[in-house]
Amino acid sequence: MVYAIIVAAGEGKRAGFEIPKQFVKLNNKTILRISAEKFQQSKLIDKFLIVSHRNYVDLTEKEVKIFSKFENVVIGGSSRQESVYNALLYLNKKDNKPDLVCIHDAVRPFVDIKKIDESIYKAKEIGGAVLAEMAENTVSQVNNGRILKTLERSQIYLHHTPQTFDFAKLLKAYQNVEKILSSFTDDASIFIHAGYETLIVEDHKNNIKLTKKKDFELARCFFELNP
Repeated sequence: MVYAIIVAAGEGKRAGFEIPKQFVKLNNKTILRISAEKFQQSKLIDKFLIVSHRNYVDLTEKEVKIFSKFENVVIGGSSRQESVYNALLYLNKKDNKPDLVCIHDAVRPFVDIKKIDESIYKAKEIGGAVLAEMAENTVSQVNNGRILKTLERSQIYLHHTPQTFDFAKLLKAYQNVEKILSSFTDDASIFIHAGYETLIVEDHKNNIKLTKKKDFELARCFFELNP
């Protein structure tokens, strides 16, 4: 069984809207609904959870309860990683635990369903798979504003979501670092820290994360070009 965890627990203050950014509408649908729809349509996803800020549980459920694969809303924590951990703990209480878990940021509404499925196939092979974009620009390692060295860009990938993992291994990886979750930037970094192998699934550049207002302007352009 494959579960998706869609993380929508942030308040999105950097975006400058009066409501959390996952409830902003694009093309007459909220970003949360657009993202959830992708996991509803994937034939490899059995069920999905939404992780919500405690102040927006009702609004979150209202947006996704139309989907047959939606199971529940889980209350998020004070950070993204705590929010994911809460969802993993919820799944661990189930009698029928998932084999794989596919974790996605709700504010990446342009994810390709084929890429979701590809990440699942790859995770079945080795235990972990991450959608990522190959770096095109020269990348430098810097200390106090001074370049220490340039890195081989063909070996540099920018992590996206979803990130898909063996559920039991990911839970164990989280449990190992539960007191220092804030020191990790994504689920893959926690999984790799535990010593587990992870594959890259090269992703499309337009699987952008909507963080600031300028990202929403770009997102509206995407919809105008691909109505």
